[in-house]
Amino acid sequence: MSADVVGYSRLMGRDEGGTLAGLKAHRRDLIDPKIDEYGGRIVKTTGDGLLLEFPSIVDAVRCAVELQRGMIERNAEVPEEERIRFRVGINVGDVIIDDNDIFGDGVNVAARLQTLAEPGGICVSRAVRDQVLDKLSFRFEDLGAQTVKNIARPVEVYRIRDEPTSDAVTDARPVPGVDPLPTRRSQSTTWRWLAAGAFSLGFIGIGAWSLSQRSQTGTTPVPPPLSVAVLPFAAAGGNRDDDQIAAALTRDLTTNLSRWRWATVASVNKAPDSRAKEFDARIVGRELNVRYLVDGELRRGSDKDAITIHLIDTRSGANAWSDRLEFDLLRPPEEQPAPAVRLARRLRTAIYETEMRRAAASPVPGSAWDLVLRGDAALNAGNDRVTDARDARKLYDEALRIDPSFVPALLSIPNAVLTVMYNDPDADRSRFVQELDELDKLTTRAVSVDPKDASAWYIRSNVLVELRRLEEALAADAKAEALDPFNATFTAQHAAIALMLDQPDEALALAERAMSLDRGLLGEEGFSLRMVCEANFLLGRYSEAMPACEKAAVQSNLWGDQAWLVAGYTQQGDLTRASVAKAELLKRQPGFTIERFKAEEASAGSAGYLRRLEMHVLVGLRKAGLPDKKLP
Repeated sequence: MSADVVGYSRLMGRDEGGTLAGLKAHRRDLIDPKIDEYGGRIVKTTGDGLLLEFPSIVDAVRCAVELQRGMIERNAEVPEEERIRFRVGINVGDVIIDDNDIFGDGVNVAARLQTLAEPGGICVSRAVRDQVLDKLSFRFEDLGAQTVKNIARPVEVYRIRDEPTSDAVTDARPVPGVDPLPTRRSQSTTWRWLAAGAFSLGFIGIGAWSLSQRSQTGTTPVPPPLSVAVLPFAAAGGNRDDDQIAAALTRDLTTNLSRWRWATVASVNKAPDSRAKEFDARIVGRELNVRYLVDGELRRGSDKDAITIHLIDTRSGANAWSDRLEFDLLRPPEEQPAPAVRLARRLRTAIYETEMRRAAASPVPGSAWDLVLRGDAALNAGNDRVTDARDARKLYDEALRIDPSFVPALLSIPNAVLTVMYNDPDADRSRFVQELDELDKLTTRAVSVDPKDASAWYIRSNVLVELRRLEEALAADAKAEALDPFNATFTAQHAAIALMLDQPDEALALAERAMSLDRGLLGEEGFSLRMVCEANFLLGRYSEAMPACEKAAVQSNLWGDQAWLVAGYTQQGDLTRASVAKAELLKRQPGFTIERFKAEEASAGSAGYLRRLEMHVLVGLRKAGLPDKKLP
C-alpha cells in the first residue's frame, strides 16, 4: 500500500508547524493504530507518504477504507484549505526484500496507482480487485488500462467506491457515520478460509513476508494457481561448458513458461541451486510463493542430449510429474522445437492437469480461477460428455459472474457449448445458433482483453468456423500461430480450415507438420492425426489415411473419428473391420445418423469440400448400413 498526502507542499508552505502537528496527530490517533489492528507494517515514511505491507490483501483493503473513512471524520470541522487528505494505491505483486525495505515492480505499481487516486480515494490493481471482489462490501469502478511511468505494460486500474454491494458480506462492525465494514477475521481464521480454496497471489499489500516475518506473524501466503519456479538445472558432466549450457536451459525454460499468459513464474535469479545445498521444496515454495518447482538435469551425449525433469508440489514436497526428453543434435533446428520450448509445453500440460485435480478436490472454490479449473476437471471427467459439459458450463458462468473479463472463463464456455453441440444427438440445433452468437461475443471480448493470448485467438477461430466465417477463422488462427508457432494444435486447426476451403493438399502438408510438432512436444499426435486422416481420405488415398484414422479413433475416443474409420474400412472392402467399427460407433453415439454426421463435419465447408465428403465418406457410411436419418 502506498499513501501520499494531497498537496503536501502547499500545506507546508501555508503552515509548516500546523501541518506537521496534524500529520503527527493523525498518525498517533488513527493511522498507526489501524495499521497495527490489521496486521500491517510501515516499511518506510517519506515525509509526505507511507509505504506499507499487510499479511493479507483483504486486510490491506479494509485498512485503507477505514483510514479514509477516519480522515473524513477528522476533517469534518477543519476548513477545506487546511484539510490533510491522502491518496492510496494498493497492489499485489512480486517484490525484492532488502533488510527492512522492499523494491520492484510490485512497489512501483502501488506508487503509480496512488497518483491516479482522487483526494481521499483508493485505486487498486486488477489483481487486488479480483481477490477481494466477493469478500468485501465495496464497489469497484473500472478506470481501464492506464499507462504509468516506468511500468512497461498498461496497468488495469479500479477505483474503490465505499458503497455496499447487494450480495456482499454484511456481518459488520459499525463505524460512525459511514456504511458498515465487515469485521476483521483473526489470523488463524483467515488462513483456514484461504486454505479452503480462496485464490490469493500470496503477496501481501505490495510485499512478501520473509520466512522470519511469517513466523512472527503466524501467517502463510497462499500461492496463486499455475505458479512455478525453475530451479537451476544440473549438468551431469560437471564441466564448465556443460554448466553454462544447463544455466542457459534454465533461463530459456523460465522465459518460455513466462509466455504462458495464465501462469505466474518466479524469476530464476531467486531460485536456489538445489545441488549447492540440501533444500526443502516446501520451504523454497513458501519463499518464492509458488505451488510448483521444476528441477532438472542435463546429460550431454555425442549425438543426443537428454534432459530429465521433475515437477515438485511445494505443498507436500512430493514429485507430481516426471519426464525425460531427448534432443537430437544431428537434426537441424528448423525441424525441431528448441528443448526449452518442448519442455515448457510438457510442463504446461502437467501443471494444468495437476491444478485441475487440486481444484476439484477443494471443498470451496473461492475464485474465478478455482471455478474454471473445477469446470475443466468436470469437462474431462470421462463420465457422460454432455452431462460433464453442462456441469462445467455452470462453473464457468459462475467464474464470469465473479469477473466478467476473466479470459480463461471467456474461453472455457465455448469448449463446453461446442462439446454439447457435438455429442448430444437430441439437442435443439436452433438453440445452438443463438449460443453461437453468444460465443462470438465472448471470444471477441477475450481477444480484446488480451490480444496476445494465443489460445484466445484459437478458440475464436473455432467459433468462427461454426459460424461459417472461414476466412475470418483462418485469420484468427493465423494470429494464434504467430503468437505460438510451435503449437501443433494451432497448425492442425489451420489444416482443418484448409480442408473446409477444399484445399486438401495444403491441409495434408499442414497436418503432417502439426503431427511432427506434436510428437516433439507431447509425445503423441492428437488433433493432428485426425487431420492427416481426413486430408488423405478426401484425396482418395485410403491406404495412407487408415493408419492415422485408426490411431486417432483410439487416442480421442470421439464418435466422429470412429465414423471416419467405418467409412474407410468400407471403402477398402474390409467389411469385417467395418462391422466392428460400426458397432463401436453406435456404442459411442447410439443415435448416429449420416445427416447428423454431415451437419457436424460439413456445416461450414465449401461446396468442393461437401462434394469430396459425399464421394469418399458418406458413400462409405451408407455402404456400411448406417441410416441417413433418425427413424420415426
